[in-house]
Amino acid sequence: MRIKTFCLLILMAVGFWSCGKGSEPRGLDFNLTIQPDMLTDFLYIKMDYNYHLSEDFKGLGKDYAVFVHFWRTRSKEMLVQDDHVPEVLTTQWRPGQKLEYSRTLFIPKFLDEIDIDFEGYEEIRITVGLWDPDSSEDEKILLYRKNVKIHPASVVAPEIVYAEGWNNVETDPGIENPKEQHWQWTTKKAVCVIENPKRESTLIIRGGVDKAKIADQKVIFRVNDQLLEEFIPETAKFEKRYTLTPEQMGNDYEFRFTIETDKAFVPAMLNPQNSDKRELGVQIYFLYFREALK
Repeated sequence: MRIKTFCLLILMAVGFWSCGKGSEPRGLDFNLTIQPDMLTDFLYIKMDYNYHLSEDFKGLGKDYAVFVHFWRTRSKEMLVQDDHVPEVLTTQWRPGQKLEYSRTLFIPKFLDEIDIDFEGYEEIRITVGLWDPDSSEDEKILLYRKNVKIHPASVVAPEIVYAEGWNNVETDPGIENPKEQHWQWTTKKAVCVIENPKRESTLIIRGGVDKAKIADQKVIFRVNDQLLEEFIPETAKFEKRYTLTPEQMGNDYEFRFTIETDKAFVPAMLNPQNSDKRELGVQIYFLYFREALK
């Protein structure tokens, strides 16, 4: 097991340093724009891909995929990747074309601000290029490589205070889906107090209800006293995304985001053998609030 792990680390390091063996094809000019300007962890970013093909472009003889890798330069570990097929297949690229599209990528929370060696940021190497998914060889064409600094989200992210109606955070690393390994149950009504950026912002909630306990449970979201949405989830898990306007958040330095349900349950009251006497409403896996990307 130690030998396998050691070999894997070597292969990852080789991939880090040698990523993109081929040169950029003649006549292909690639530009990448990333928003926002300041990158942090726990952040959705927008990546604008621009391929400009001049009259000198001779074409590509196969359909390449695009690799997008975020490497931690210190540990040589892959932090994030967003490999994908371009919207126009590369065999269809022609001289004189301008191909543009955007994709969204999430940088997870990974920085340890209390680490004695933490310097206030971590350097990440971003590499983008083309690769042949049908080839057994490491055939890559490097289009972009840049080192950037990733700062902790706490530097710029609006503060979220889980004010009332929240049970303790729970963790189960044995759950297969990493997005569902951490969660926090609300009671029948839970409130977050959020710092008001007074700018158009994105709110994302990933949650769940226990349909085995309550089949028709309603979930209600409010911003301050205004109804944002109420719905009965079609499945046990749900994800909601909203764009909040300054008018919705108000003029105060903070606003209230409320998660309610019409029916909560207490496990111990449903099953005498269960000792859990908590009031459980909605299971929240992920709550994200940041300034909206343009």
